[in-house]
Formats: sequence, C-alpha cells, structure tokens
Amino acid sequence: MASNAETGNTDSKYVKPSRKTNKRSIFVVFMKHLVLACFAFFLACFLVVMTMDKIIMPIILKSGRELEAPDLIGKSLEEAENILLEKKIALLADSTEYNIDFPANTISFQYPLAKTKIKPGRRIHVIVSLGSRPIKIPDLIGKPKRDAELIVDGLGLKLASQEWIHSNDYLKGIVARQYPEGNQDISEDTEVILYISDGLPETDVIMPNLIELGLSAALDTLKAYNFDTSKINIQTEEAPELLPETVIDQHPDPGTPTNSNIVVDMVVSPPK
Repeated sequence: MASNAETGNTDSKYVKPSRKTNKRSIFVVFMKHLVLACFAFFLACFLVVMTMDKIIMPIILKSGRELEAPDLIGKSLEEAENILLEKKIALLADSTEYNIDFPANTISFQYPLAKTKIKPGRRIHVIVSLGSRPIKIPDLIGKPKRDAELIVDGLGLKLASQEWIHSNDYLKGIVARQYPEGNQDISEDTEVILYISDGLPETDVIMPNLIELGLSAALDTLKAYNFDTSKINIQTEEAPELLPETVIDQHPDPGTPTNSNIVVDMVVSPPK
C-alpha cells in the first residue's frame, strides 16, 4: 500500500502550533504568576500590618495598661499634678482664661476629657482659670438712682439691692452710698448695693435716754423729740427688780445722733 507521500495525499491530523499561539500561552502563564505574586505580596503586607497593630504596637505602647483620664476640673494645678504623678501621666497647662465659674488657679478645661481611655506617658492638656474678670467700678455717689442702675447694668454687674437711707448731703433719689466703693477693681461676680437718699436728713436729733423711764413717760419723751410713734417697736423681758413697764434697753443708744423718722426699739419689763 502506497504512503500518503507517494500517493500525493496531503491530509494530516498533526498541525504544527504557530509561533503566535506559543507567545499567547506564555503571556497567559506570566499573567497568572503575576496575579499570584501580587496577591501574595498584598497578603504579606496585610499580615505585617495586622501583626504590628495587634501584637507589636500594643507591646510598644503598653495598650494593655490603658488608664482612665481622671477628672481634673475644678482642681488646683498642684492637686492635678499630684493626681497625675501617681498615674505617670504628664500635665501641660496650655493657656489661661477668665472664667466666672472657677476660682483663680483652678482647672476649667481638660483634654482628653475625664474617663477617656489613655495610654501611660500621654499628656493631659488643661486650661487654667484666672477667676472672674476684674472690672473697675466707678464712683456712683451723687448720681441719680436710674443713672447708677444703668451704669451697673452696662458693666455686666449684678445689682443685689437698693436701700433707702437718710442723708444730710443728697436729695431724694440720689445715690448717697455704694458697695463696693467706687474707683476700684472688683470681680465680675461681685454684687453691688446702692444706698439711695430718701430725702430726709440723716441726723436731725440726738437720741434721748429712755432707760429706767416708765413706758408712758418714754413715749411722751419720744413725742417731744418729734419721733414717729407708729415706728416704735416694744418688746418685753422679765425684770423682777423693776417696776412693771419700765424701759430696760433701747436702740438707738442714748446720745446717738439719729433721725426722728427711724424705728425705735425698746425693751420693757412686763406689765402687771
């Protein structure tokens, strides 16, 4: 039987691979290895990061010894330093501020905040209070009541009270005295008191001596000195050695310059 070559038959089951096909196969294999290499690289990086984060860094930073930041608000710098010294935490005073809520040289703010978890060796930053902001209060004596009120309010101060008093020097409605006195520095939380003249003289009479007088004679004496008898306050106190309704004590004291419009207090022995 003749061979294919002899018979001229060129059909064959074997096809020689082309050079192009070989290059494509090599490229595919190369890409697979490259992908695997990249995956291995990123996996290795991930493992390194996790190892650093979970094992090495906690050892370096001693995360197993995390502390709770103490509450330093309201404490003096010395108190805060003693507290942090025991915990091996550093204190850093960043700045100062005027703060009406905290006395001078106490801590008004801290960071990290109290009860925050922190690592040993970390610093706590604080702001130290200078106390209330100083304000110079002016001299208000001689000013009309309304003007003085506006000045006090404009300074941001609180007007605690206004009291009417007798005055020899100022007309009714004029500030005759003040607390604190004017032209001095006071803290912004200081309460101001104004004493307003009621237009009556501070002293227009010398207080007579009523002691050992009978109650009726004492009242007559006060009337003679033009005291307002509706403003006489009478209290009783046991005094067996004295006659009934005898004056034991008085206020104002005898001989005191006073005003006939004030309240007079008398202590007398009980009636029969």
